[in-house]
Amino acid sequence: MSFGDDLRLFADKVEARVQDVFIGCTGEVQRSVVEGSEVTAAPGQPVDTGTLKGSWIGEFESADAWHTTTNVEYAPYIEEGVGMTLRSEVGGFHSVALTRGGWQKIVDTVRDEVVRDG
Repeated sequence: MSFGDDLRLFADKVEARVQDVFIGCTGEVQRSVVEGSEVTAAPGQPVDTGTLKGSWIGEFESADAWHTTTNVEYAPYIEEGVGMTLRSEVGGFHSVALTRGGWQKIVDTVRDEVVRDG
């Protein structure tokens, strides 16, 4: 095997790990917003009927772009805690903001898992 072959194998391994980190981050973002996360300290969605919690959809926009959204009208009010009294024993306010704020922690955590398992 030539040095060039070694470099290609190494580049392929790096690319696979990058993809694994990306996929892992999408899952952790979804978990953080919906269920809550010890990584981001997001509480997840409160549950009264389960409509809001079940409405969050994660999807790939392209091979390297992903987002999660909801079409529930009152989601922004729950996120901001505006005019709402939280009656749920699980979840809470600001899960999206805390997830965004914890992005680097998500990346670091997932990267460490991929490297450890890889």
